[in-house]
Amino acid sequence: MSPHQMPLLLVRHAVAEDVHPLGDEARALTVEGRAAFRTHARKLARLTPMAGIVTSPLLRAVQTAELLAEAFGLGRVEVHPALLPGPHAHKHILRLARELGAGWMLVGHNPSLSRAGELALELDTLPGKLRKGTALALHPEGKHFSFAWMAAPGRPLLRPENLQSD
Repeated sequence: MSPHQMPLLLVRHAVAEDVHPLGDEARALTVEGRAAFRTHARKLARLTPMAGIVTSPLLRAVQTAELLAEAFGLGRVEVHPALLPGPHAHKHILRLARELGAGWMLVGHNPSLSRAGELALELDTLPGKLRKGTALALHPEGKHFSFAWMAAPGRPLLRPENLQSD
């Protein structure tokens, strides 16, 4: 499959600790979150091949990206500050998504990822909730994107044909 046939994935980090003595940046995935996401990442890898991973530098996102790299057989994870949480993070994420294009997974945080997905799809709200560990698959079409599917851990795959129309 060529990279242009692959989606671009926006992936929210898996379930992490609520607090950490060293601060938000040090919050790690929980044992349960790691196990559940490892299973989910393997399911994602069966849906589509991917070419690369870029992640927020925060520990929980890096750990999520490492599980994706393992499942997809990718040798490295790149860290990028555009995926850090912040007031304008959704704009940085969308810019990075357009630069990288199809075949890339961007691992980050909410609400920035949800907002970036909404902007990419030109929607007020996403077709489903971007729960922890969820992957939103987008097909790049020039500067725009179309909805491919959404996969949340332990939930059925959400495809365009499953969506209710008004």
